[in-house]
Amino acid sequence: MSVIRTASSLLLFAAAIFLIACGSNPNEHVQSNQFFRQPAETQTSADQSAAQDSQQHSQQAQQDDQQQQAEPDPTAQTDQQADQPQAAQAQQQSDQSDDADQADDEPAAPLETSDDVVRRYNNPSYGYSFDLVCSPFCDPNSNGIDRVSFLSETGRALIGVDVLVDDQSDLADQLRANFALADNIEFTARTQTTTVTGEPAERFDWDEDRRATGGFQVRWHALVVRVNDLVVILRAGAVIEDYEAIAPALERALGSFILPLELGAQPGRYDRFDFLIEYDPDDPAQEFGQPTSNPPADEAGIFVLQSASALKAVLTWQTLGAAFYDGDAAIQQSLSDSLGIESINLTGDYGEVDGQPARTGDTETQFGEGLVQIQSFAWYCPGSGREFALHVLDPDDPLAVALPLLESFRCSAD
Repeated sequence: MSVIRTASSLLLFAAAIFLIACGSNPNEHVQSNQFFRQPAETQTSADQSAAQDSQQHSQQAQQDDQQQQAEPDPTAQTDQQADQPQAAQAQQQSDQSDDADQADDEPAAPLETSDDVVRRYNNPSYGYSFDLVCSPFCDPNSNGIDRVSFLSETGRALIGVDVLVDDQSDLADQLRANFALADNIEFTARTQTTTVTGEPAERFDWDEDRRATGGFQVRWHALVVRVNDLVVILRAGAVIEDYEAIAPALERALGSFILPLELGAQPGRYDRFDFLIEYDPDDPAQEFGQPTSNPPADEAGIFVLQSASALKAVLTWQTLGAAFYDGDAAIQQSLSDSLGIESINLTGDYGEVDGQPARTGDTETQFGEGLVQIQSFAWYCPGSGREFALHVLDPDDPLAVALPLLESFRCSAD
C-alpha cells in the first residue's frame, strides 16, 4: 500500500472536494480594477472645508474693495496695481516653498477608502462575467470550469454559475433538475427579463427550507439564459436571517451578468490549452496550475474530475524537451506532486494515446473508509512539446473509467 504525504494529499484531495463550492487560489480570471469611493464622512468634511475657503475668499475680496475705495491718490492706486503681479508671484512662490517644507516634514495622510470593493469575475472558458462585492464576497476566484461558486465570508451566502447542455425542455424543469429541488418547492416568482447585453432571460425566485435535515432556510434567485444550445444559470442566495444585509450584493451580481456573443466552450469538453480531453459533463471539472497556487497555463497545469462523492481523475501536463521525457518518471513524479503518493507498480507499455506510445502503472491507497485503486498513464506529444500524465481513481475498476478519457484525448484541439 502506498504511503501518502499528509500535506500533499490535503492539497488536491481536499481541493477537489471543497473547491467545487469555493475556489481559493489566485488566478487570472479577475479584472484588477478595484473601485474605491470616498467615505461619506470624508466627503462631508471636504464639502465643509470648501465652503469655508469660499467664505474666506469672499470676505477678503470685500476687505480689498473697501481698501481700494478709501485710497485717495489715483497715481498711487495705479502704481499699486502695477506692483500686484510681481507681489502675487512672489507670494505664490513663498506659499509653494512653505507647502513643500511642510510636505517634507509631515507624513502624507493615509488614503481613505470605502468598505465596498467591486471586482469582476471573468470565466476563462465561457467568457461570461459578473460583479462580486467585497464584503461579503471577497474572494473572486474559482477553479471551476462548467460550474463556479463563490462563498461569502460567513459561509451563509453563495453566488454561482452552472453551464448545462440545453435539453430543450422547460427552463424551470432544467433548473429543478440541476439543483435537485424537491417537488414541494414552489417558485415565488418567475419573470421575463434580459441580461445587461440584451439576451432574453428568465428570473426565478424561491425559498428552500432544509432545517429538518440540519440545514438552513435559504432565499434563492436565479437568472437563466438559453444561448448557443446551452443553458447558463446564475444563482445567488443567502440564509434568510442574513438576507436583507446581503441582498444588494446578490442583486449586483444578477444585474451585472454579461455573456459574450459566442460561447466557445462546451460542457464535457476541455480544450482551453490546445489539447482535448472529453468527460462526462455531470462530473464537476476544475483546473489548477503547477503549483496549485498558480493559474493553469500552456506550459503546465492540472485538470481534475470529481464524481458525485469522490475524486475521479487527475490529468497533469508540462512543457518538456523530448530528450528529457521518461514515461515512468512522469507517472511517479506527477503522482507524488498531485496526490502525494510516493510509490507505484510500473507495469510497462499501455499502447497508444492519440498515436503516441504510453506507459502505465497501478497502485492502491486508503481513502476514507476503503481502498481506492489508481491506474496511471503517461505519454508525450511532440507537436506541443508537452508531457501528459493521467491518474484515474476507482474502488473497483479504474481502467474502465480511464478508457473513455484516453480514447477522447488529442494532442491538439484542432
